[in-house]
Amino acid sequence: MAHLIGKVIIKGIVEVKTGMRIGGATTGLKIGGVDLNVITDPTGKPYIPGSSLRGKLRTLLERKEKVEWNKKDKEGRPIGHQCENGEAYQQCSICKIFGLLSTPEFRVPTLTRLIVRDAYLDEKSISDEMKKNLELEWTEVKFETAINRITGTALGGSLRQAERVPAGAKFTNCELIFNIFEKKDEDLLKKVFESLDMLKDDYLGGMGSRGYGKVEFKDIEVYWNRKEDYEQGTTELSSERKINEDYTTPAEIIKNFEQIKSRLNIKTSA
Repeated sequence: MAHLIGKVIIKGIVEVKTGMRIGGATTGLKIGGVDLNVITDPTGKPYIPGSSLRGKLRTLLERKEKVEWNKKDKEGRPIGHQCENGEAYQQCSICKIFGLLSTPEFRVPTLTRLIVRDAYLDEKSISDEMKKNLELEWTEVKFETAINRITGTALGGSLRQAERVPAGAKFTNCELIFNIFEKKDEDLLKKVFESLDMLKDDYLGGMGSRGYGKVEFKDIEVYWNRKEDYEQGTTELSSERKINEDYTTPAEIIKNFEQIKSRLNIKTSA
């Protein structure tokens, strides 16, 4: 059984570049009667669920690594990848990073390395000037419709309202935790930053093909807490524990990853 060597704490800001919509429950009622709501916290402010960000990062990596989408929904449609046996798991970076569901056919003990926290809206990022143009307190409303490609007119009954987090909004204190169990996990950590870099050229949330959800993960700080630091109660995130120098974007961290990796100082025998 693998034992914990330490935890890499990744902190940053998610900045919305084009209106973003991560869907919420439709059971409640909002003033204005929006058809497609965004997910909100108990105070009514939009937030980014860790599950949404984590799922997107996994999907991006699955496509990059060209793994088989053998996981299917109830209708038999492929929805993702999951290793089916222990041998496959040992060779799979995706399942090692994100983990997998236990099934009756596959009960091999596995470890999940990546934890992604919910990220909450920085209220100050919604300026007074922005608020003048918002239909709701923290969000904008965009009308969407389907077009008949023959006539060029809107299809009857297709008009709907979509709530979006406006461009310029920031979600601060976005936090990812990466557990290190062996030295080879350093290479898996690099893939996490690769997925964050790919995210800026993709989208988060729904309706991405319509221009929604362009985001950027920026102002990154990376810290390293060893197992011994938890035993001694010395895990406060300080400049001494920061290992990414002045590299604050995923691309910069990837380019200088060997330098950053050396600061983990993980022995081969670990």
